[in-house]
Amino acid sequence: MRNLLFTLTLLVVALPTTAADKELLSLINTDAPSGWFMSSQSKNADQFDLWQIDSGYAYSLNNDIELYLSTRLTSGNDNQSASRGMLSGVNYKLTPKMSLRSAVTTEKRVDQDATMGLEVSSQYQVTDKVNLHATIDYEDLEQIYQFGIGFRF
Repeated sequence: MRNLLFTLTLLVVALPTTAADKELLSLINTDAPSGWFMSSQSKNADQFDLWQIDSGYAYSLNNDIELYLSTRLTSGNDNQSASRGMLSGVNYKLTPKMSLRSAVTTEKRVDQDATMGLEVSSQYQVTDKVNLHATIDYEDLEQIYQFGIGFRF
């Protein structure tokens, strides 16, 4: 598993470099924004004291599609241990205000084996500061359905 994640990381970093050397990037829109990102959110509605922080790199193929590789840290409490993991996925911008994101995730909790999962989420930007989001997360151990409202600052 560790070798697979290392290989994926190298591919995300090495492929754009190789493509630039071979002038293959002419097929990709270079005006699209790429770069580092960081986001956080409450993990579960019934346990507000659990937080999930994602940080990573997003590489835009064009203005509507981006690939990303990210690390994830989740805080713990009395009922649930903290975890760390990685995710890799695709973000589709369906309209200027609506996006759909899919990812393959891996998560490791203290004293437990790593679990693989799939995550699909959507987001609708109501105003510049308020957005609605829905997430479906399927892991080996549990399925999570999450709906919420977000505030951007």
